[in-house]
Amino acid sequence: MLGCEYPIIQTAMGWVAMPELVAASSNAGAFGFLALATAGPKEAIEMMDQTLALTDKPFGINFHMFQPGADEIVQGVIDRKIKAVSYSRSPTPEFIKAFKEAGVICIPTVGALKHALKAEQLGADALVIQGSEGGGHTGSTPTTLLLSSVLENVKIPVVAAGGFRDGSGLAASLAWGASGIAMGTRFMMTEESPVP
Repeated sequence: MLGCEYPIIQTAMGWVAMPELVAASSNAGAFGFLALATAGPKEAIEMMDQTLALTDKPFGINFHMFQPGADEIVQGVIDRKIKAVSYSRSPTPEFIKAFKEAGVICIPTVGALKHALKAEQLGADALVIQGSEGGGHTGSTPTTLLLSSVLENVKIPVVAAGGFRDGSGLAASLAWGASGIAMGTRFMMTEESPVP
């Protein structure tokens, strides 16, 4: 679906998932997401263009519909044929429709079964479920419990997030029925991370 070599998503961790890291992740065979949820439209467009200059591999962006200039960012994604979008606050049905018509894959991150069901109803192509072990915006349900309940109730692919750091975690998530794993904090330790 995403066109990556390995079932690993590098998440859009704020102030970490910058163009250099996203391009390096995608170039290495994972699927990188660019963190744009705190960027204005001009900066978001520049960051997309910087990433496109560093890789010819597919990558995605993360945003939320309430940020200033969200309409311009959505149009920037469509114009640049960005492969996927990630979000935790669902975009409007109009945004989702525009993405779907442009062939952009919609992959929201959710931390509860009810949010997974709503995201699927709104047209998500896949889900990242983030358990309580994850950093950032998450719920109180542990990853393994959330993963099993979501897998039993949705028909779209599910990627597990929260507490993963290596191949054994990937193998376990695949055994549980996930399509892959998503990691954010793990990528802070890479050469391309802006974290010193």
